Amino acid sequence: MARNASAAKGAATPRADWLDDDTWLVPLPVPEVREGGDSTWALWHEAERQLDEAFAPTLPSDQAPLGAAPRGAEPSGPPAGYQGADELMVVARRNNRVCPNPAEWSRLYQLLEGDKYIDLQPPPVEQWIWGKLSHLQKRVRFREHIDWAARHGKLAVVAGFLHSLGEADWLHMG
Repeated sequence: MARNASAAKGAATPRADWLDDDTWLVPLPVPEVREGGDSTWALWHEAERQLDEAFAPTLPSDQAPLGAAPRGAEPSGPPAGYQGADELMVVARRNNRVCPNPAEWSRLYQLLEGDKYIDLQPPPVEQWIWGKLSHLQKRVRFREHIDWAARHGKLAVVAGFLHSLGEADWLHMG
């Protein structure tokens, strides 16, 4: 019985060589970390420049490096590069645009002669509607106008209108 008691007592006491080893006191290795500084800021600006360059405005086809269109030729139909409503929506969404401002959107509606068609809803430009719609709802309504123009063969009108607008003529997200 004394033998079992001493074995149990010995199991409860920590080993002396484990305490003397001091390996459990050594901290884990930490990688060297550098935060901030001019080099990090320069990398950020370079990445931002590359992103802006990737989404730079396109040039008209007669000014593009590989453009073969003769000068003075009048375009027939939509501007070069626009085949449908999706391409025009890319222009409409550039720079976080939502839709044209109310006065400009009303002008587009008049250019499309929207009051002559029952299937084209007027733009939501009345103050009581405009203030209640979210940016995404306005963008969807504008997309409906572009889709309508595609169905009625009036994409050239919409394309010309969109390119005539300045950046201040647009409502932007945020």
